[in-house]
Amino acid sequence: MNRKITVLSALAVCLGAAAAAQPQQAQAQQTMLTPPKVLVIGREVVKTGKGAAHEKWEAGWPRAYAKAKWPVNYLAVSSMTGEVRVLFIAGYDSMAAWESDIAGQAKNAALSAETLALTEKDGDFLSENRTAVFTYMPELSYHPDVPVAGTRGFTIASFVLKPGHTDQFTEARKAALAAHEKASLTDHFAVYHLTAGGNTNTYLIFLPYKSLAEQDEFAAMHGKAYEAALGEDGRKKLADLNSQALESTETQLFAFSPKMSYVAKDWIAAEPAFWAPKPEAAAKPAEKAAAKKEAPKP
Repeated sequence: MNRKITVLSALAVCLGAAAAAQPQQAQAQQTMLTPPKVLVIGREVVKTGKGAAHEKWEAGWPRAYAKAKWPVNYLAVSSMTGEVRVLFIAGYDSMAAWESDIAGQAKNAALSAETLALTEKDGDFLSENRTAVFTYMPELSYHPDVPVAGTRGFTIASFVLKPGHTDQFTEARKAALAAHEKASLTDHFAVYHLTAGGNTNTYLIFLPYKSLAEQDEFAAMHGKAYEAALGEDGRKKLADLNSQALESTETQLFAFSPKMSYVAKDWIAAEPAFWAPKPEAAAKPAEKAAAKKEAPKP
């Protein structure tokens, strides 16, 4: 979804630990988080001290889209590391589908009026926003589908290559993928290529997680069994990639932000307490008075 028409941007994605694998039969019965063919991602850098106010203001977009019963959804993820920023991630089957979404919103006068008013105020909370498009690389991805229920964010890292090293990156990642398959590792990842809105030598790997505790298991998971499956040739390809082909690499952590997301109804049904928590009931006057009376003096 073009959440703000032109506000979407580049996502840095990483090699972190991911959600533990579940039996395929059990997965088939659940609502799944599945990589779309095209990602349009908006990156908003939040001014210092404006995080809470920004989150509150951003909740206006999901309300506007829900009111319009808009068919395209998006996921907001907030940074846990690095600069304070929020990524708004929308998936499409094609670039044409994204274009159609933009055109459809422009023709919806009521929705356009609401989002325009929200956009004008949004700048008060931001120091930067950008837009980029990414395309999915299934041939380099590993068991990317995971259940929505229980998933809480992405470990995310970017690989920026030196010019002319695309084939080297592909070979190294295929070696890593083959080793994951051979060692039957339980992590999941989806690989994307930045195709517009930034350096097109950028490749991203998304790894969903259920808990940050999975980070503690990453080294052990990719230990002796994985190294043996990788073999000498695979290890050399990865080492050469790091020393010869990489311009830079970066790893970051992001957590899902339900308040700023406009997710599908089946996501909400899969885990309503997380995606659509009921607001806490206000305390009754008598309860407030009792609490005040019982409060200890300073």
